[in-house]
Amino acid sequence: MADIRQQLYDRIKASTKESVILEEMKRLGFWKKEEGIPSLSEQLIVKEADLTKELKELLEQQRKYENREAALKEMRKARMAQSRAKREENKQLRKQKREAKAARWKDSKEKDILYLGEDVSKGLNNKESDLTKLATYGLPVIHHAEALAQAMQTTIGNLRHLAYHRIISKTTHYKRFYIPKKTGGKRLISTPMPKLKQAQYWILENILNKVTLHDAAHGFVKTRSIVSNAQPHVKADVVINIDLKDFFPSITYVRAKGVFKSFGYSEQVATIFALLCTEPECDQIAIDGVTYYAASMERFLPQGAPTSPAITNIICRKLDARLRGIATKLNFTYTRYADDLTFSASGDAAAGTRTLLGFVKKIIKEEKLNIHPDKFRVLRKGARKEVTGIVVNEKPAVNAKELDRFRALLFQIEKDGIAGKHWNNSTNLLASMKGYASFVAMVDAAKGKPLVERVNAILAANQFKHVIRHKSKAMRDKETAQAPKGSGSSDAKKPWWKFW
Repeated sequence: MADIRQQLYDRIKASTKESVILEEMKRLGFWKKEEGIPSLSEQLIVKEADLTKELKELLEQQRKYENREAALKEMRKARMAQSRAKREENKQLRKQKREAKAARWKDSKEKDILYLGEDVSKGLNNKESDLTKLATYGLPVIHHAEALAQAMQTTIGNLRHLAYHRIISKTTHYKRFYIPKKTGGKRLISTPMPKLKQAQYWILENILNKVTLHDAAHGFVKTRSIVSNAQPHVKADVVINIDLKDFFPSITYVRAKGVFKSFGYSEQVATIFALLCTEPECDQIAIDGVTYYAASMERFLPQGAPTSPAITNIICRKLDARLRGIATKLNFTYTRYADDLTFSASGDAAAGTRTLLGFVKKIIKEEKLNIHPDKFRVLRKGARKEVTGIVVNEKPAVNAKELDRFRALLFQIEKDGIAGKHWNNSTNLLASMKGYASFVAMVDAAKGKPLVERVNAILAANQFKHVIRHKSKAMRDKETAQAPKGSGSSDAKKPWWKFW
């Protein structure tokens, strides 16, 4: 009852007593009026209530304005409340935008690759491959990263991890070590870790191996070998051997990317392929117990990746065509095994050697390659002529003195055992013996077969089923100390072309 009375007081205070009585009489049905025509007394009562209400509002506003400080405080309070409401609204709006952006970014990371590191990410938005070019080479149609990941049966995340170009990283995708060169010195080998190697083999089998090479190329080509490379030069009067300096490092990321773009692949796919097939030279740095790998050069083809020889053969198609052209014009024969270029001629054609070399040097320079000054040889009549380690004076043969030395080694081992013996400075004696015997058998089966049988007998006598020999701890420590920065130690000592 008290609540009802208070409500009546509040209503009377807000308008007038008469207007409240009028409203209640209408509500209770005591007020009689003509249908649709209000009575004069009712209009007056309502008008009085409206005027009273308006007057009270004006008086209240006047009281506020009379007290300046109270008015300003009220205004500030209203503005603050309005500002807080606006800030909260903006905060919620920004939160919604962030969440939407994060969701879009998460979705794009799962389906696309938008960034792969500094200086290599330009053009990743280009996802349109040239179908005509791809059909010409008979290559699989791949427009973008998502399709590539599906074709390679991997995830976008794994593809991004393998291809990402890092200036500083805590991980490395390669194991690096040195192997001795036959001519002295050391050769850096970079073998990819299993996941990267698997990706590279996919590229090799599905892309690179489908591209037709120039018939002058013999290195890393099916059905061809160092023997097929040497055969065309047998009995020549003059043989010219030219080695290319820093062959694999001279093929940079930009040139590798250009190869894949020339096939018709989009900028995005070509970039990913080139990053998967190249690596920068890295320095290993230890800080606070954490090992970092710092890239010190631009990316290039690593010597040890399965894709490197195929890419160099493809890049050298133009080189091979130009060198074959000038060689044919001057009646010379030309072949190439990786970075070893060989020219030969007989009779009157041999007199054109100086002219040929002038053109060859010019062409090699124009193809952005360099001749190794210490491995440039012109072998004429009377000299022992070798092509990629095979003597070609009369027929494909091995070096007679080296072969005699090897037979003497086998005799000593059969007589006294393997202790204290060595072959060609290799720390893995049995493996190097097995390799050399197989090499002789490949060049000359009649001479090689007995050697292979003798080596196998030595291996069996020493209880080795495979050509693997465990080295002493001192030897392993020595090789670890000699390994390059960022490398692991190696127990693989074999010709560099065997790492593919």
